[in-house]
Amino acid sequence: MLKLRIITALVLLPLAMVLLFYPGLKVFSLILIPVFAIIAWEWSRLLQTNKVISTLFILLAVASLCGIYYWLSQSEFFAYPAIPVNWAETHPFKLLIVSIMAWVVAFVLILLYPKMGRVWLRGPWIRALFGLIFLVSTWLAVVLIRSTDIGQNHYYGGWLLLLMFVIIWGADVGAYAFGKAMGKRKLAPVVSPNKTWEGAIGGLITATVLSTIAAFYIGLSFSLTWFVLLAMVLVVVSVIGDLFESMLKRQAGIKDSSQILPGHGGLLDRLDSTLSVAPFFIVALLLFEHGLSISL
Repeated sequence: MLKLRIITALVLLPLAMVLLFYPGLKVFSLILIPVFAIIAWEWSRLLQTNKVISTLFILLAVASLCGIYYWLSQSEFFAYPAIPVNWAETHPFKLLIVSIMAWVVAFVLILLYPKMGRVWLRGPWIRALFGLIFLVSTWLAVVLIRSTDIGQNHYYGGWLLLLMFVIIWGADVGAYAFGKAMGKRKLAPVVSPNKTWEGAIGGLITATVLSTIAAFYIGLSFSLTWFVLLAMVLVVVSVIGDLFESMLKRQAGIKDSSQILPGHGGLLDRLDSTLSVAPFFIVALLLFEHGLSISL
């Protein structure tokens, strides 16, 4: 199994690097739509229903909404090289805020599981709504991160995305290594029995150190001190994303979202933390780099 995981990773990593840096923003955005449609199909397995209509609904809804945002992007919110003064009042930003609020609810559900969590997540349409919000907002967040300062530097947004993945991967690797070496106290035994507090702290340290080094070489347009604080927050957010998918899989009685990636499970299993981290990351970038101008 480990050999298969390594082979799959070695094949996918170069493809991911090419996708992050080479295509133009329009091609990059279009490529991501079928990718997120696949993730939507995997999410449908968490709904605890075998009805084809449920699968088709979430798959077509995610693909259609991403397509609508792509169409709107041609004139409304990919205003590069300049960001609109009232960017916080645009529909994309509002969707990101809805996503962040939904992740707060998800965190509460994790804390209350299995008691209140089973009540909230009993109906498939509630889980479908979570999936719809999370997947579309993540597609949007990833595209917006990639578009950052693209008018001045085509590759800068790609480096920012890579920086985000360094945080996520660093948290995963650090949690695994520290958890194996010294893990004793369970982090969320009902949701994910293998996760420990020692592993979580190790992941926090690993991700923060690695991403700070990477951020130093990339050269961010805001203070490195602020980034260290942001990285620590994003590690916590990544754990929430991981735990929420684990909770849904446990509720649905499945181990992996699919077997599309040999040795790794599904795309959702690899990108569960990305669903939670990406919206927080782009909102933080916008706040740090362009400030907030919004009328309530």
